[in-house]
Amino acid sequence: MKYPIGIITFFLALGIIAGHYFGLAQNIAFLIVIVAITLLIVSFWLSKRTFTPTIHFSVVVLFFSFCFGLSIQSVHFPPNHKLHYTHFIHSGNPIIKGYVSERLKPNDYQERYYFEITSVNQNPVNGKILLTVARDSTQNNYPHPGDSFIIADNPSPISKPLNPDQFNYASYMEKQGIFHQLKLKDNFIRTGTITKFDYYLGNFRERLINSFKTHHYSPQVQNTLNALLLGQRQDMDSTTNNAYKNAGVLHILAISGLHFSVLFYLLTILFKPFNRFKKHGRILRFLSIIIIIWGFAFITGLSASVIRSVVMFTIISLGQYLNRDTNIYNSVFISMLILLVANPYFIFDAGFQLSYLAVFAIIWLESYYRKFSLSKHKPISYITDIISISLAAQIGVFPLSLYYFNQFPLLFLVANIIVIPLSNIILILGLFVLLLNFIWTDAALIAGKALELLVIAMNSFINWIASFERFVIKEISFTLLLTLLLYVVIAFFCFWLYKKSYRNTIALLFTILIFQGAYSITTWKHNQDEEFIVFNNRKSTTITLKSSKQLTVLSNDSTALSNAAIKAYSRAGFATKIEQKPLQNVLWFSQKKILIIDSCNTYLPNLKSEIIILSGSPKINLERAINDLQPKEIIADATNYKSYIKRWKQTCIKQKIPFHATAEKGYYSLK
Repeated sequence: MKYPIGIITFFLALGIIAGHYFGLAQNIAFLIVIVAITLLIVSFWLSKRTFTPTIHFSVVVLFFSFCFGLSIQSVHFPPNHKLHYTHFIHSGNPIIKGYVSERLKPNDYQERYYFEITSVNQNPVNGKILLTVARDSTQNNYPHPGDSFIIADNPSPISKPLNPDQFNYASYMEKQGIFHQLKLKDNFIRTGTITKFDYYLGNFRERLINSFKTHHYSPQVQNTLNALLLGQRQDMDSTTNNAYKNAGVLHILAISGLHFSVLFYLLTILFKPFNRFKKHGRILRFLSIIIIIWGFAFITGLSASVIRSVVMFTIISLGQYLNRDTNIYNSVFISMLILLVANPYFIFDAGFQLSYLAVFAIIWLESYYRKFSLSKHKPISYITDIISISLAAQIGVFPLSLYYFNQFPLLFLVANIIVIPLSNIILILGLFVLLLNFIWTDAALIAGKALELLVIAMNSFINWIASFERFVIKEISFTLLLTLLLYVVIAFFCFWLYKKSYRNTIALLFTILIFQGAYSITTWKHNQDEEFIVFNNRKSTTITLKSSKQLTVLSNDSTALSNAAIKAYSRAGFATKIEQKPLQNVLWFSQKKILIIDSCNTYLPNLKSEIIILSGSPKINLERAINDLQPKEIIADATNYKSYIKRWKQTCIKQKIPFHATAEKGYYSLK
């Protein structure tokens, strides 16, 4: 291969994924690596003795890469470490000591943080957990990075989704090495501040953000600047975030290669005079650029896309210093290899995946779209470059975007033509204003006004683009298998673009047929399913009946069809016809009679039912109802009081009847 590091990285990634899902013990993983190293040495020795190249050495190298991926996943898996907190929290309410290391994006009800545990019951330990604090408009004393606590509580597993096909936050956090959570309520004392790197970094970042207070920006403008300049999106409101998403420019809010390319270009110009110093000028220029871009990376939070960008630009800068041209493919593959060895969990990060796929598509298609340069004039050439690069990047992330976000904005190209150059201007001006905030307040206020107008103009334009909802295709049903097959189609399409031969044409058509067949089989399989679901919905009782392509939602809530849980379920089930009907007290499914007893407390004693659903906290004698109706199973949805559910559960245990509370066990499914 022309770029062997690429296929080596690919097999390393496969090893990491296999290690995560198979969960090999650390000693077994090391044993496999030792075997792989032995085979590698023997194969290398044998290949050196032959005049013609042999394939066995290449196969062994790839096998070693796969095994090495297994081993680094095992090494980085936190519970494999003897001092991980999970080995010390099994008895009673342990005394946990630690400190806040990072603030995460909050939800509507909680502030969330990473909490570094330093000891459990005075035993030195390590590991991170999720720390949550209830949001309160009257409370301003939320934790900050570096704040230390002693907490008397037992960490609980992170809650899994209680409705089908919803985003699994517990699984996501597990892939970040986080397995438990703690809630701060009346179970802690604040013990001061731990002045480690996280503390100083958080304080410095907070100081940069607070420097904009003299400008009195609106929350929307301030939060946009926090995201664009410092990578802090925690306080971005959902309305603005959805507007960027629907306009197809959400990547603007994530610090990535776009931001680092601007910063790298500015630094290259700024430190160009250093080359005049013959003895140490070039090394000073190289070190200055590296220190600044890595410092910027730490300030913005070291996300996967940030680290990818900064590692790539480090390689490029090193090539410039050594007067050697760096091949862009090698730079991408080497940066990916370094990141996965340093943190194998990056392979599961959506930002990591989307970032690299966009870069691969841009550089792979570059020689093709460069042929269509429409003008030698720089402004027109710049616009065509934006269009070409945006299209190439969109091709690269298109299948994965369908899988993760289930929508596609048709106006993404129009939005990117305006937003990309405007965001570059805002980034340059914003960094300039940020510097002026500390050295020249009057000049900062003047430049800051221009910055505010640009941010308002950009947000207004994005909101206008996003307002054309008919141009945003939403609720697209897509599976992981379809995603992988669509990437195969795209790869063969690119091969065909470069060489329109008979063989490439046949291969492209064959992959398209495979994708179409897989899509047809997937939809057919889902359409054969028949399922009865009682959703976990506190607002109102919500039940769905799925039969073939038809999904019937039974609820007295007029907004039931817009419920996120219903949307997720219908999308995952490839349902094409959705209708809502009022809830009735008697239902039939799969030759089973289902009785709903609501707050009216009425039922006919002779109406025998296999399943009883309790809704709206009915004041009934459940023991008598069981004797009258003789059910085989009882369901209590989330509209009931917790005290009632607890009492009903005890009654069912006494009567030896299965009891399912959706607030505890999640949705109820009957097939």
